[in-house]
Amino acid sequence: FAECAEKYLDARKRDADAKTLSQGQYRNLVQKEILLRPLLGSTPIDAVTEDVLHRLRESREQVMNRRGDPITQSTIKKDIIFIHSVLVHARDGLKVLATVPKMPSFTGEKALVRQGRPFLTQDEYKRLHTLAKAQAEEADLNPRTRRQRWSLYYFILVSVGGALRVGETESVRWCDCTEVTVTTPQGTEESAVLMYVLGKHSTGGRREDAYVLFGGVYAFKEMLAAKPEGATDTDLLFPESHREGMKRLLKDAGLYEYRDPKTGKTLTRDRKSLRPTGITLRLDKGDNLSHRDVAKWARTSVQMVADFYDQAHPEQTAWHGLPTVAPPHTPQTV
Repeated sequence: FAECAEKYLDARKRDADAKTLSQGQYRNLVQKEILLRPLLGSTPIDAVTEDVLHRLRESREQVMNRRGDPITQSTIKKDIIFIHSVLVHARDGLKVLATVPKMPSFTGEKALVRQGRPFLTQDEYKRLHTLAKAQAEEADLNPRTRRQRWSLYYFILVSVGGALRVGETESVRWCDCTEVTVTTPQGTEESAVLMYVLGKHSTGGRREDAYVLFGGVYAFKEMLAAKPEGATDTDLLFPESHREGMKRLLKDAGLYEYRDPKTGKTLTRDRKSLRPTGITLRLDKGDNLSHRDVAKWARTSVQMVADFYDQAHPEQTAWHGLPTVAPPHTPQTV
C-alpha cells in the first residue's frame, strides 16, 4: 500500500504544480499518508479488503486526539476517503489492482455529526485583527518578522472579507486581482476586489470569482502600495504559510481553544476559522441577506450555508420580529 500511496501522491503533486489542486489540499493528503503509513504501509495492495478497512476503522475509533477526546467519525471518514483514492489509483492508474473493495458506511451509530467549524464572533474577530495590527506595529522587530506580521494581518482581513478558504487565499496572484465597484441591495455603490481563486470546486485549473469586501479591500490596497520591488504579476499575494503565525496570534488573543457547551469538548480555531467567520458575520450583519445570496458570494451551496455556516445562537434570534416590550404577565387561574 505504501508504494501505491507514494505514486498517488506523486500524481497529486503534479496536479498541484499545474494549479489544478491547491497546495493546501496537497499538504493535507501528504499528512494523511504519514498518519496511515504505520497502519497500512506494509499491507499488499490486493490484501486491503473490506474486512481490513472495517478493522482499521475500529482501531481508529480508539484513538484520542491531543485534547483527550476520541477522534470524530468525520476524521475517520477522511482516512477512508484517502485509502479509497489510493486504491482507485492502483486500479485505474497503476493497473496493479483488479477491484476496489466496498468502503465502510457512515450511517446509524457511525453517522457523521454535522457541526460547523469554530468561528469568531464579531467581538472576537475585532480582538483578533486589532491584536494582529498591534503586533505588526511593535517597535524593534527585525524586517523579516515585521513583514510576516503585516502579511498575516492582511491575510486575516482578505480571508474574512471574501470568505475565502485557506487554499483559495494562498492561490491568489497579483494578476488575479482587480478593484471593482459593486452595487449593494440598498442601491449604494461600494468598493470591492474581484479575485480569481483556485477554489475547492475548480476544475482544469479554471479559477472562480471571489468578491472581497470590507476590510479586505483596505488590506489589498495597502499590499498593492507596498508591493515588493521586482514582484511579477504571477507572484502570489501570500507566498508564505501563516499556519504557525495564526496559531500564535489566536493563543495571544485567548481565542485558540474554547469549550463547546453542547458536547463538553475542547475545540480549537485555526486559519480555517476565518471563512466561517466571514460568512457568519455577513449573515448576522447583512440587511436580510438570503442563504442563496451568501452561498453565491461564498462559492458554496445553500445547504452548506444552512448546515455549517449559519451558526447564530438561538438567544440571538429568539426575539427577532417580536415586540420589544413584553406584554404584562397575567397569572393563570387553575
